[in-house]
Amino acid sequence: MTPRPEHPSTDNRRVRRAPRWAAVAAVAAATVAAPATAHALPPHPFGPPALTIGCANQGSVMSLTGATGQSGPEQNPPIGPGEIRFATFPAAPPIPAAGQVTVAWINLDTGATGVAALEGTYPYYAKTVNTGHGNIRATVFGTIDLTSLPLCQTNPTFGNFVV
Repeated sequence: MTPRPEHPSTDNRRVRRAPRWAAVAAVAAATVAAPATAHALPPHPFGPPALTIGCANQGSVMSLTGATGQSGPEQNPPIGPGEIRFATFPAAPPIPAAGQVTVAWINLDTGATGVAALEGTYPYYAKTVNTGHGNIRATVFGTIDLTSLPLCQTNPTFGNFVV
């Protein structure tokens, strides 16, 4: 069996395709080589909102406080690599007048642990904590002081985060 001779136009097509493939390869190489801007994931909620009980505030003895964790790196708010920004917010009214919210965390990969008081104006507290890279388990809990009324509490809520 004799090989079939190639048609002259086939060689011309190959020559015309070469610059296209070179352009595609250049774009792919630039995409891989170009530094990308780091963007963190949006804030990740803890489990269910924390039930705040015992506060006779605005005619109710309970309210809900939500909590989130956001891992870095992120520019706004500033969160570095290996850090998480923990934050709280009102999840349901009424909103207690003042409080102290604490986060306790453990890095399940490295064994590092920590406890930090969130800062700000209740219920909008936040704190960026250096947890290191790994799987993080955290809990948020607190107490609320209504000055003229007895102390009440924000029950714990738990969350899992990856840094």
